[in-house]
Amino acid sequence: MAPALLVPALVVAFAPPAAESSEPTARPVPIIFDTDMDTDCDDVGALAILHALADAGEAEILATPVSSRFRYSAPCTAAINAWYGRPELPVGAPKGGGADTSRGSRYAKQIAAGFPAKVATNEAAPDAVRVYREVLAARPDVANDPAGGVVVATVGYCTNLRDLLSSQPDKISPLSGAELVKAKVRLWVCMGGRYPEHRDPAVYGNFKPDPFSAVVAARDWPTPVVFTGLGEEVKTGGTLSETPENSPVRQAYRLYLGDTPARPSWDPIAVLYAVRPDAPFWTVREQGSNEIFPNGTNAWRDEPDDPRHRLLEWAEGVETSAVRDVLNELMTRPPAARSESRPPAAD
Repeated sequence: MAPALLVPALVVAFAPPAAESSEPTARPVPIIFDTDMDTDCDDVGALAILHALADAGEAEILATPVSSRFRYSAPCTAAINAWYGRPELPVGAPKGGGADTSRGSRYAKQIAAGFPAKVATNEAAPDAVRVYREVLAARPDVANDPAGGVVVATVGYCTNLRDLLSSQPDKISPLSGAELVKAKVRLWVCMGGRYPEHRDPAVYGNFKPDPFSAVVAARDWPTPVVFTGLGEEVKTGGTLSETPENSPVRQAYRLYLGDTPARPSWDPIAVLYAVRPDAPFWTVREQGSNEIFPNGTNAWRDEPDDPRHRLLEWAEGVETSAVRDVLNELMTRPPAARSESRPPAAD
């Protein structure tokens, strides 16, 4: 999804050892990946990277709900999951209000039509809130098992998180949505906004399609939140030409980009941070808070200081080309166990 943070790239040479990019952590990061999967292809790249990290034992993907009401976002997401050998992953969709779907997608319908998926349309997908509640209710409490706490990574709209927070006790769990989040989630990584501020209503940002949900979620989310807008200068996807032609990831990037060689990496960076928070590429600012305005613009304020709000920033001296190389390598890894699929029509 495509907002952007215009952070200048620092140019001091810095890169982790080559082996570090593929070494699994001691325990996979349990993660829910929440995507709009409609208006930009970097959602596809981020999901591909997450599957590569799961194949390497670094992540455990719990669910992949979509935050868009565009009717092919859920089946496109499910099709990519199936390509990577995980057709069983829960895929939910919002059932109430949310972002307008008029912007559509250059790739989601084609990918959904050309690859097998467990759902045919958003309407056929279960309620995203139900998916969240079922997944979270089955997880250990963070207080008893901190490493087992769920990381929620959103790279689209905040619709599902708003709806989750307002959900009430039910047969799935005696806890409200807010209580479930507090008990089961240790971190929300939110890709959205521009930093230090974004006050121009004419410039796109992914808080803007559903600004009310962004305001409510940022205000009421009970656990730490790391906001990120990094990625404008990190162009990835150019190496997808090395992957099979019938890869849905390659197809989606081609459908979206045409002859453009690569795309900024807002969403892939959010996923990489969510799974590898200790990578040497970034630092986290803990002072301040993210003020999100009713029109979906935002500004990072040093005061007031919200102890939940944090901001992802480049580490001093990092060369962003090193981040690009790690992301491209992950994005182009072949699935460890791929479902058979046919290529979509790329029209």
